[in-house]
Amino acid sequence: MQVSVTFRHVDPNDAMRSYATEKVQRLANKYLKKAQDAHVVLSVTKRRHNAEIQIHAAHFDISAHESTGDLHSAIDMALSKVEVQMRRHNDRINHHKGRQPAGGAPTMIPVDVIAGPDYDESGEPRVVETDDIPAKPLSVEDAVLQLELNHAEFLVFRNSANESISVVYRRRDGNYGLIAPNT
Repeated sequence: MQVSVTFRHVDPNDAMRSYATEKVQRLANKYLKKAQDAHVVLSVTKRRHNAEIQIHAAHFDISAHESTGDLHSAIDMALSKVEVQMRRHNDRINHHKGRQPAGGAPTMIPVDVIAGPDYDESGEPRVVETDDIPAKPLSVEDAVLQLELNHAEFLVFRNSANESISVVYRRRDGNYGLIAPNT
């Protein structure tokens, strides 16, 4: 991975350049497989030392900006922001693909999150929204057509063949499923 360091309103310093380059490369190698390049801008405005880090990877870009009283701490704090973004990105990818999140152990849900607004005092989920859906009499074929036209995930209808309430839904494989009561 190519790392470029730019100095603005501050004298170029090889020690600072190598410090920033080493830290960015170490972080990118830890979290990214296909990091293309990184750009670090170090600047001084009045008494504020600024560090801006941009990393370009295969499918996304990460950037962070931090301003402190010291250039080393500005780099470190900007890198910590970049690390949080990389960790979130990797966790999203791993969760989407069904793998464990970075760190190995499964994520535990804190108890105070369970007692949030969608759960009652006993920890059981509660109904937060209800809708009245008119169950139109349709054939199964017409219900599938209606589902395609509405771009919805499911459709509740009255089956015209046996007058029962049924649900037709879109499956992940592109086909359709039908839920109907036993008669």
